[in-house]
Amino acid sequence: MVEARAGASARHGPRAGSREEWGPLLYSGLGLMVPGLGHMALGRRGTGAVFLVSIGLLFVFGIRMEGELFPFEAAAPLTLLAGLAEVGSGAFYVAARMLGLGTGNPEAPTYEYGYAFLIVAGLLNMLVVLDAWDIATGAKGSADDPASTDEARSAAR
Repeated sequence: MVEARAGASARHGPRAGSREEWGPLLYSGLGLMVPGLGHMALGRRGTGAVFLVSIGLLFVFGIRMEGELFPFEAAAPLTLLAGLAEVGSGAFYVAARMLGLGTGNPEAPTYEYGYAFLIVAGLLNMLVVLDAWDIATGAKGSADDPASTDEARSAAR
């Protein structure tokens, strides 16, 4: 009888408002706010730290290269998309805006590299957020799962 109830709840998924239902949203939200924080909260501290440092360095280098944090202008769709991509950097973007950084200098020789770094930092964090979502939902194997190891992947080839 207990097994029948357990099987029924597994078929219907998590209950509304349960911790399992909010897990992927929580971890993705954490990762969107601070790059790598979703992975750290999922127990992948090393991976999360690598994401935090690499995305942070991309963003800092972009600012130091006099890259521009683009405004949200509906009249210029590509500028709007660049601005949305940069917002993906989360706390780095918010901090730079609050400190008045990222005004950009189009005359600087590194200007285009700078804004490219800023855009890439935001887009990379969006991919990291999707990875945290996959891990939280079980779509991607966990570190404890032997099928998700490099040896298992190479043996499957």
